[in-house]
Amino acid sequence: MFSKIEYLFSKIQTLLLWTISVALLAMMCIIFAQVFTRYVIFYSLPWSEELSRYLFVFIIIIGINIAVSKDKLIKIDAIQTVVKSIRGRAAVAFLHAVIGMVASILIASYATDLFPVGHVQKSPAMRIPMIIMYSIVFSGYVLSTIALFFKACEQIRIMTDPATKGKMISKEEELQEVMNKE
Repeated sequence: MFSKIEYLFSKIQTLLLWTISVALLAMMCIIFAQVFTRYVIFYSLPWSEELSRYLFVFIIIIGINIAVSKDKLIKIDAIQTVVKSIRGRAAVAFLHAVIGMVASILIASYATDLFPVGHVQKSPAMRIPMIIMYSIVFSGYVLSTIALFFKACEQIRIMTDPATKGKMISKEEELQEVMNKE
């Protein structure tokens, strides 16, 4: 059951990755049109800057959970490199995931505080309800919480696996781990 949920979440992330790609393409086209109209036609599109900003926020916020799942976020791994046992590294990674989940839950809950304002407030140029942007922030961090939950479960599996008991990481394995991340 758990693996089916994890599989479904990975499919959702693939769909979101494609959506992010389309949003990036749209943002580039809008910015190109803005530059063209401003410097060639000498007319500025009033909505282009606002829409490209909203697309940029969408790309970043929704992309966070994909970066979490693929382990591509910037992190300081000084503690993790000092620990040489597999279970110890899994425990440090589990702690990172739990701290990330707490932060994501806090940000998502604070985003819901803006929902009442978002129903009333509209964007200046395009006049779209700001609840859309606040919902994107909320959704992005809920997805990040789910991705971090799966990361934490993966670390628990590593810590409880009998094959990892007492196993240390050699220099070759550590070098291979660094090479695979890049």
